[in-house]
Order: sequence, then C-alpha cells, then structure tokens
Amino acid sequence: MISQLISTAALLFGAWMGLYSMLKPSWGSKTVGLKPIEGHREGISEFRATFGGMFLFGHLITVFFLWELDQMSAPIITIPLAFAWGGAGFGRVISILKDAGARTRQNMIWVAFEMGMGLLIILPFLMMLRMISIFR
Repeated sequence: MISQLISTAALLFGAWMGLYSMLKPSWGSKTVGLKPIEGHREGISEFRATFGGMFLFGHLITVFFLWELDQMSAPIITIPLAFAWGGAGFGRVISILKDAGARTRQNMIWVAFEMGMGLLIILPFLMMLRMISIFR
C-alpha cells in the first residue's frame, strides 16, 4: 500500500507537469531547454501535445488503473510508464557520453530525475515481486 502511495505521488507529479505544460507551453519549453522555431506555431502545439497531453493522460490513466485493478494486477500497470521514464534517462546518458558538450549539470540532474521517477513509479511492481518471492 505504501508503495502504491509513493508511486501515485510520482505519477501525479508527472501528470501535473503535463497539465502545466499544456496550459503554459512556455514553461515546458524552458524546462527542457527547447524552443519552437520562429514563425512555426506547430512548436507550441507540440509542447501542449507531447509534454502536455501525453504526460497528463499517460500518468493519470496509470494512477486510475493502479487503484482500480486487483492487488496482483495493479502493479503491472506501472511498468510501461516507469520504463519510459527510465528510457528517457538512458537516452540522456547516451547523449552525455556521445554528444559534444552534453555533459552539463542540467543533463546530469535530468538523468537523476528521470531514473528516479521511473523507480518511484515502478515501486508497487517491485514490492509485488518481493512478496511473491517471500511466499515461494
């Protein structure tokens, strides 16, 4: 139960990031250090859609199923989103290792944040695995 609460807190934070990016795309742009190309309004739409809508709804639906499914099924719902966060961190590590000038303080912070979010989100699944191994 505590792992579900911790995971839910991380998921709601991810949903908040999405909502805030959807409502204020300039915040999402500043947060990730990207800005739309001058004269192309699609860039702002991309922040609302990807950093906004995908984050908001992806995290909210995971929270919903985490609490609506039975105790043995619910933790499994965290796997895709947790791996997405971990994958973002992994991609950033590759960038730090391969791209000139990418080893910045900001990128290092984002790696820790993304890996941490993935770990917090998948916590119920890890606890479920632990419980299964205890009963074997």
